[in-house]
Amino acid sequence: MHLSDIDLLTAAAAIVGVWMCGVTRIEGMLWGLAVQTSLLGLVAVFRGMEFHAPAYYVLAAVVIAIKAIPIPYFLSWIAGRVGIQRDRGTVLAPHIALLVGCAALAAGYFLTRRVVGLDADHPGAAGMALAHLFVGMLLMLTRRLAITQVIGFLVLENGIFLYALTQTHGMPLMVEMGVVLDVMVGVMVAGLVIFRMKGSFEHIDVTALRGLRG
Repeated sequence: MHLSDIDLLTAAAAIVGVWMCGVTRIEGMLWGLAVQTSLLGLVAVFRGMEFHAPAYYVLAAVVIAIKAIPIPYFLSWIAGRVGIQRDRGTVLAPHIALLVGCAALAAGYFLTRRVVGLDADHPGAAGMALAHLFVGMLLMLTRRLAITQVIGFLVLENGIFLYALTQTHGMPLMVEMGVVLDVMVGVMVAGLVIFRMKGSFEHIDVTALRGLRG
């Protein structure tokens, strides 16, 4: 299977996601998210070059200007305000989570032919988008801090964005930008909720929510 530059960029983004599975430091995870999202912005640039469509350049600029820079910075600010530096309550040990992340990457690769879009120009990117989904779900299911689960959601959303970008012939630009803006608003709301949770749950551990039952 021939791999294009876009396939290689998406593979690099997926590898960054796998690396995040073995990281417990919040700043490290946020740096990984910023790098991964920036790589997806570059994918949009390459798609624009392929189709000679300036709209993709606008989309790339929006992705980098909103998702790759302000969102990680905002989450970093929230982490600093609530006084957390590391997620010490992971369900899986970091090295085990890293191995599971590698398995998720391999699963995405081997399932490529099952999820590739009809007449897609970059079939390899479909598998890497699926790997993003697996890694995002892994982070959401194995991390206990609310902020790291938000990061997992953003990785998952990156997978959805990547699939739509590379396996279709293009969603309307305003729809894609609207999705980006919706994600930004969602993260802002999640950050505010996390900040308010600090007053009730000392370590913003989502398992503490069980105490609200009954």
